[in-house]
Amino acid sequence: MKNIWIIIFLGSLLFSSCKKDSKEAYAVEKVFPNSEEVFNDFKKAIVNGQSVWKGTLRPKSGKVYSLYINLTAKGVVSMMADLSPESGSVPKTSKFSLRSEKTNAIISFSEGTYLDSIYVKKGRDVIAADTSYSFSYKKGDTIMLVGNRYGDELKLTTANVQERNDFNAGELGKSLRSVSQFFYNKPFYSVITAGGYAVQFAVNQLNRSVIASYVDKNQVQSTSADFAYGINKIQFKKPIRLGNKWVYELFFDPVKAVFYLEDGSERISFVGSNMPVIPLHLFMGNGFPSELSIPSPFYVTQLPGWSESYYYAWAIATSELNYSPYQGFLLVTDFDFSDKKNVMNFNVYFDINGTLYKGAFPFAYTKTTDGTFTFKALPLNLKDPVQANADVIKTYVEILVRVVGNHRFKLDYYDTPNGLLGQFISQDDPDMYFTGVIGSMVN
Repeated sequence: MKNIWIIIFLGSLLFSSCKKDSKEAYAVEKVFPNSEEVFNDFKKAIVNGQSVWKGTLRPKSGKVYSLYINLTAKGVVSMMADLSPESGSVPKTSKFSLRSEKTNAIISFSEGTYLDSIYVKKGRDVIAADTSYSFSYKKGDTIMLVGNRYGDELKLTTANVQERNDFNAGELGKSLRSVSQFFYNKPFYSVITAGGYAVQFAVNQLNRSVIASYVDKNQVQSTSADFAYGINKIQFKKPIRLGNKWVYELFFDPVKAVFYLEDGSERISFVGSNMPVIPLHLFMGNGFPSELSIPSPFYVTQLPGWSESYYYAWAIATSELNYSPYQGFLLVTDFDFSDKKNVMNFNVYFDINGTLYKGAFPFAYTKTTDGTFTFKALPLNLKDPVQANADVIKTYVEILVRVVGNHRFKLDYYDTPNGLLGQFISQDDPDMYFTGVIGSMVN
């Protein structure tokens, strides 16, 4: 692993000397006495008889991709990529050229490789990956290249015999299919590290990113990284820190069909579940949205996991507002914990004459370590427009506001075939409980 950091460090020294012109082209500083020596050394290194390379592409605008590149002395390139099971199994063939330009040695790939299929976001724009690269440096069996248009980084490492056989047999594509299926089976995965951390992994395969979360001193710590697919593994663009340990990659066992984390000499298998291992009251606002939304069972949708008592409270509030002088429609309420000062806003969204309004009832709250909340109503500030709206409708939705203040509620997950909900369960009345959608249904 020291070699990797040495490579990155040397690369950063060289990249820092690059200058960017008005056309956003990146020029690599001269590293040889003359252009002929640059070119000859580069040509000898890049087309060395075997010329089979494992590539790691790091676009300057983000993400990371794995490539398998075969170069011939006749200027033919064969390439596979980790974009899909097909691109990891079926190579695309095109042309490449080597040339000397000023003090730089340059390799350019013609149209037709998988580089043409790699797009990344740059601000609001979507751009393709670089297809022309300048030689930066060579260290051992690794060559570092820098894109001439966007400054993408392409690292080429010589593939050994076993790796060549695996790539040629389409193992990258097979692995990508197996890994994708593994993470498709369950929405949440976790491991218990040797250090005692229960780590929750959320893998977004479409976005090629992973978020790892764990609890330390009753606080959720989260770290994220982009990843590329390898053969029976995923490799992070930057390492993920779990406690005092840095994790660079995760591995897949195709025989046992399990993903695992290496912790020293120990293999720790991923365990899939329908619900996270980290309690919801810790995840709210720290990995999950900070709102729990309760839609009207009459006008929006009826969620499972409601007691008759809570359904009755909603029926009363709906009727009271509907038959009030405002003839309003009660649509959604939510518990909003976005305020970090132990204030929860119980927001009420209602419609009057086709216009949607929001009323906010503020509550101070305390919370035990097991996620039991006690709410205390705060005075309305009539200078605040949303609290002034709450003052207008408070008589009609009073029963729902009282439910919040009259019970100690424990917050937990509620699993359904259609996804995960949050559920408040009264610790004072076994007949008072209800579910809500995690996140805002209005904003």
